[in-house]
Amino acid sequence: MTRVPRLRGVRRGVVALACLGLLSACGDDVNTSTDPVEVEVGKAFEWNGFAVDDDWELNPIKRSAGVEEVTTPEVKGTITNTSDEERTALFEMVFSLDGEPVATLNCTAASMETDQSMPFVCPGLSATMPEDYDAVVVREFNRDTTSG
Repeated sequence: MTRVPRLRGVRRGVVALACLGLLSACGDDVNTSTDPVEVEVGKAFEWNGFAVDDDWELNPIKRSAGVEEVTTPEVKGTITNTSDEERTALFEMVFSLDGEPVATLNCTAASMETDQSMPFVCPGLSATMPEDYDAVVVREFNRDTTSG
């Protein structure tokens, strides 16, 4: 009868070793990939060790540009740092139609500790509110350093 408890202990040890060897088997694996990911407006998504909550919004903002009034896009929502280190969120949202970008917004949130959540905003100050789009892609912030 003493063999049964011993086997259970061995099984637990094997499961623990499997978790150490294969983090995905433990369920605590954080995806820190910076590969572009297609998202749906208002739906939760994960990218680069950050999680954006459901109900993020794309809103038209009317701004004065001299004599004219323009409508620019603005995205805002709540983001959580799911990685194991303090980090700042910085990424782009690209709205496109038939594979061509129609608006690119730079998104940011202040530095966050692990599991900390805070508001993020993507002010499309230099973009025009897209009238139509068929895809939204989150990707790394890309500072264009090429000159005209």
